[in-house]
Amino acid sequence: FYAREALRLDAATTPIQYPGERNELLYIPLGVGAVISPWNFPFAIMAGMTAAAIVAGNTVILKPSSDSPTIAARFVEILEEAGLPDGVVNFCPGSGSSFGNAIVEHPKTRFIAFTGSKAVGLEIHERAAHPQPGQIWIKRTILEMGGKDSILVCADADLDAAIDGVVSSAFGFSGQKCSACSRAIVESPIYDVFVERLRERVAALTVGDPTANPNMGPVINQASLDSMLRSIEIGKKDGKLIAGGNAPATADGGFFLEPTVFADVAPNAVIAQEEIFGPVLALIKVASFEEGLGVANNT
Repeated sequence: FYAREALRLDAATTPIQYPGERNELLYIPLGVGAVISPWNFPFAIMAGMTAAAIVAGNTVILKPSSDSPTIAARFVEILEEAGLPDGVVNFCPGSGSSFGNAIVEHPKTRFIAFTGSKAVGLEIHERAAHPQPGQIWIKRTILEMGGKDSILVCADADLDAAIDGVVSSAFGFSGQKCSACSRAIVESPIYDVFVERLRERVAALTVGDPTANPNMGPVINQASLDSMLRSIEIGKKDGKLIAGGNAPATADGGFFLEPTVFADVAPNAVIAQEEIFGPVLALIKVASFEEGLGVANNT
């Protein structure tokens, strides 16, 4: 797809031609790009950002997340097998706080493509904005950061479908994606029955080894689990805990968190505003579709 898009863009022509002039529209490569990819979609996002850069004629320093470097290494092996010249994509795993910052700040880095948290994305943007000795251009950043997604459930909704959708989105992949439903905004006529049926559905979910368990596997690491538990403690002040909230011990170890639901959460509460990146869902009651849209757009 990216290769075909590059061909389409390469065929672009300027729409402006004045008598006595010859105007041309040409796309040229930028130069060296830093691709800093996340652990939670370790192939799709990494491969997409890398492919988009190289088909436009750029070279890439590929720094995958230190939590998921192996699939990026396999991807680079495939590129080499396909005949990509040496040095076009350079596989450089390392720490984000040390190596990642170094490539963002390097004067020869022309652009940075990043997917990850809002905090890290803003830090990258700030570091890239400061010109370094020997730098002759303004660096560009392409930043895909966090989300606080909502599902708005109206009073005339199919409740079974709504609950299926909310549970699948909130707790699939243990909620570790920017597209996870972290807020269910429910119209008041069905709010109470929605809360009760959702609570029953979540109580049936199981947590454990993902090779043997169809519902929920672990979260990525201890630091993430600790952050989620801190959010849950805040949530206990913001709303009513109706499901989960604990980190169960399992026979095989690992970092597990129960699917967690808070009801009666105010639209401006911390757990309704800040990305948790884990299996924690806030339920918010609204009087109408219009009010629900306002809540959905309040972050």
